[in-house]
Amino acid sequence: MERRGFFKMAAAAGLTGAAQAGAQTSAAQPVIERANANQPGRGKVFALITPHLDDGPIFAGGTVAKLLNEGYTGYFIRVSNDEKDSYNLTLGETVLANEQDAAQFVKVAGLKKCYDLNYRNHGLDDVSRMEIRVRLIFLFRPLKVDTVLSYDPWGHYEENPDHYVTAQAVEAACWMSGDHLDFPEQFEAGLKAHSVSEKYYFARGPQMVNRVVDIGPTLQQKITYIRSCKNMITNMVRSTNESLAGRGLRVAAFTGSQDAASDAYIQATFIERDKRVGARYGLEYAEEFHYIGPDHSLDEYIQAHAERI
Repeated sequence: MERRGFFKMAAAAGLTGAAQAGAQTSAAQPVIERANANQPGRGKVFALITPHLDDGPIFAGGTVAKLLNEGYTGYFIRVSNDEKDSYNLTLGETVLANEQDAAQFVKVAGLKKCYDLNYRNHGLDDVSRMEIRVRLIFLFRPLKVDTVLSYDPWGHYEENPDHYVTAQAVEAACWMSGDHLDFPEQFEAGLKAHSVSEKYYFARGPQMVNRVVDIGPTLQQKITYIRSCKNMITNMVRSTNESLAGRGLRVAAFTGSQDAASDAYIQATFIERDKRVGARYGLEYAEEFHYIGPDHSLDEYIQAHAERI
């Protein structure tokens, strides 16, 4: 996630402006997705794929928790090494701190594994999209990923190249993974073609919203996920305090112990945003997505005409 976006908006318009960074657009009333106690995800696999550690917890943490609660097996694929996200650490120290926090996120969330692709932070626009795509396909096929959560490749006004490059690579890899002529040499290693059939895409700016997930039941899990990104949240809090001090201001809640200040920041910036999103749909807390589901266009025809062989 691009932290500077929050800082600049906070300096210009206060914390309310910062929390409204993800204004969305929708052409039709979106589907409301609620918790399902019948374990519909049992036997299914999702991959959370983001360039930075905190992207998933902040924009889709409640949905990740919902899918896990419903029986999914989850994996985390972190595309960059997050070397640019810390407060007063060196590049090397930053990489290590965020790698350790990524491991903590996987642990507290109950994800099965983290795959770090380790590209340079803020440099993905200089990396071959084909290379990233091939690496993702090489994970989609053996893991048999059914569902992905990532940035929206059609989200508007995204300034961070890491975000839109990752989004484009994910979208292409999802369908190419199921093609027998895309990278057939992988089949020599025992892999099989496997398409990703379901996508939850989030964005920082305007996007087509057609799915809203009720995260009221999983809000505390989401908060725990965000807390696990300790180094990044520390950077946000201290950078915000520095910006405020430059204007002769302070927010008392952000200046206590680091844990208390981080919790106050998480509440003021991310949870309040989710509350406002939920209010638009009659929910307490919610996350918005551009959702693309399985293709059911032939289901009725197959049901009417298919024969057993």
